[in-house]
Amino acid sequence: MSTGSLLDFCNKLHDTMNSKKGSQLYRNLVANKRTHVFRFNALDMADQMKKALENDASFDGLTQADRQVINAEAKEMRKTLGKNLETLVRSTNRNGTNLKYKKSTNVVSIKFDVNTATNNIITLGSGKVIEFAADDVFSKVKSFYRPALSTFFNAVQDHLKSTVKVNPESGRMINRSMRTKGGSTRKGAGRVFHAGHEKGAGIFESFMRDVFEGIASSTNLDTGATQKDLESLGMTSLLYAVRNDADDSHTIGIESAYLNTQGQSGGVSVSKLRTTLLTQLKTAIAQLEKAQKYGVGLSGLEGSDSINTKKKKKAVTKVINAFVTKQASKSLTVKVKNGTGEPKASTGRAKKKRQAKLTKASAAGIAFGAGSQARRVKRDRKVTEGPSSSPLRLIAEFNRQLPTVVRKNMTSPRLNNRTGRFADSVKVENIIQTPKGFPSVGYSYQRDPYQVFEEGMGAAPWADGNRDPRDLIDKSVREIAAAMALGRFYTRRV
Repeated sequence: MSTGSLLDFCNKLHDTMNSKKGSQLYRNLVANKRTHVFRFNALDMADQMKKALENDASFDGLTQADRQVINAEAKEMRKTLGKNLETLVRSTNRNGTNLKYKKSTNVVSIKFDVNTATNNIITLGSGKVIEFAADDVFSKVKSFYRPALSTFFNAVQDHLKSTVKVNPESGRMINRSMRTKGGSTRKGAGRVFHAGHEKGAGIFESFMRDVFEGIASSTNLDTGATQKDLESLGMTSLLYAVRNDADDSHTIGIESAYLNTQGQSGGVSVSKLRTTLLTQLKTAIAQLEKAQKYGVGLSGLEGSDSINTKKKKKAVTKVINAFVTKQASKSLTVKVKNGTGEPKASTGRAKKKRQAKLTKASAAGIAFGAGSQARRVKRDRKVTEGPSSSPLRLIAEFNRQLPTVVRKNMTSPRLNNRTGRFADSVKVENIIQTPKGFPSVGYSYQRDPYQVFEEGMGAAPWADGNRDPRDLIDKSVREIAAAMALGRFYTRRV
């Protein structure tokens, strides 16, 4: 890949990330129309409410009675959402859609898409009515859970209103309800809870993925090779920002506004990630501009081919191989020029040398039958060792790629990525040789709590045969090994 092409890519990526309207436009036109998996957990809901109260400056602290009421109301919300899901499924499936939902004691989940039948009107806590388009899937999810969320929030507020505290400013007794900055009792849940995208399934990750691939396509660059070259320039965070999931969906739940915008949740992590990416991107641009100015190359780059160049090389190689095979009986040798894939022109002297080598080879008894492969002539070229040439390098390469590949493969019915802890815990510990001479890759992962999903080791309903971590890791290891042409090997948990 030329320095100029990569610099052009970086400048376009930088401009897009800095666009104030770009992210919102992406949400409206792309992200909000994608399939969304809604997941509600009563335990998480109760925890979110408690954290929202604990981080409210006007609140005087949770009592044991407060916690009990919150837990009970969260379970009631789970029951309400379960009943509503059953109604939603019946309504949607009338048109032939095979909509299904999952449920357990504390959890309900369902996949929304453009065909899911919901009301296309959202009424906010303030009474404001918003009408959304039929293909706005994100708004469909919000319209589904808002009534139940409102009931939950109001029930908690009613409990808090029934208790009193001393107003530190006036010294008078007032109720303990959640309040606005102006001091009045808060009436709606909209300012307290947001629709939060679970880690690894956020809008920003999808935005970065689509932007990255779109710019690469428009500049005629290969996405994978471009990403590797950017990483060699110091953009290490790009690997985690550009999501690569199989079903192209978002998973959303409900989280407190405090966590979503100021605390421990996606809002802050996304903001930090965006800042980090921009900083790394500016550094990469500076390196590329300097290299271009002084006309020097960058040793860290792979020199990756563009999409068109790759296609051209494949086409030329295919033609040459077929030609060599067909003409093998005529003792024909074809050299390919490095880099372009085009046949190299031969001088008269070079041709005579090759003919002399072929004559000598024929005298040694090398037979070229029709349709057979010609024996390769030893070439004077430097061979670069790959990761598979050394077990230690192989282990390092596996561990470099495993977290990302495991996350990508965590799709239903396998384990789904929620926090990233499982994917980050997977590591190749050693590679040994079996008695028959094949490599055996030993890996480990965080057994507590994920071993509960292992078939034969875990327990129902978690160990159902589909969510076994060993199958997921084996698939990911083999996917990485295929790119390194490792050949036959085995995997084992250590």
